[in-house]
Amino acid sequence: MAIDSRVINVAVLNCGYTSPVIEKERGQYHDIFRVLLRDAVHRSSSLTNIPTLHLEGWDVVNQKYPLCLDRVDAIIITGSPNGAYQPLEWIHVLQRYISRVYIERPHIKLYGSCFGHQIICKALFEDHGAIIQKDPAGYELGVHAIDVSEEFASRFATLLPTKSLRLQFLHGDHVILPPGVLPEDACVIGSTPHCANQGIYQPGRLLTYQGHPEFDQFIEMECLKLVSARIGWSAKFTESAIASAATMDDAAIAAEIIVSFLLEPTVAEQ
Repeated sequence: MAIDSRVINVAVLNCGYTSPVIEKERGQYHDIFRVLLRDAVHRSSSLTNIPTLHLEGWDVVNQKYPLCLDRVDAIIITGSPNGAYQPLEWIHVLQRYISRVYIERPHIKLYGSCFGHQIICKALFEDHGAIIQKDPAGYELGVHAIDVSEEFASRFATLLPTKSLRLQFLHGDHVILPPGVLPEDACVIGSTPHCANQGIYQPGRLLTYQGHPEFDQFIEMECLKLVSARIGWSAKFTESAIASAATMDDAAIAAEIIVSFLLEPTVAEQ
């Protein structure tokens, strides 16, 4: 791992907005990621020199993007109330942007949560057979344990000794990756009984989670209430999801994995 005291500049592409209740307590999504990763950096015992993470948010729903990528080290793509497959102009623009960055700026690492995971897979792998669609099994909500793949666990062995990672979930879409879709050096991070593809990892290039390590219990519960009101879930269904969200998760471990990923050598450095 390339470890130094440099500043890591991260552009957070906000693909939605927090509710007024969440914004009052936690801010917008770039603020939430800033706290998540800052705390992970300070917890990490493996860092000999503590890097400084500088995160700046961009409203890509209104097509606001960084003017220059020369000093950007990584891009975070957040969750969204929209589906990656929806025929919306801002989603089409984002998809093209991700593809262009991946091809033309290999030194920039890409991370995505939930919708971010799905739109990265759509942008980079749909032409090779990846499918992004509504999950016929319905929603995966609250806290669930990911059965971590051998490939991913071996790369982050010190952080994943049990090969299990519990995250908050709030998604009704999923990514299907037929065999041979991913690059040879990439892998699926793991699965749950509900969802076979819980994220992807390519050293120095890509990391995605289908779950939401950036969601604490408060954020998850507020989001569940909002989605329930919008979709019309039954009170019993909503209460069950909220009860699951109130259980312990491994967001701290997932965040330390993100930091470790951000500190990996870039393709140019390998």
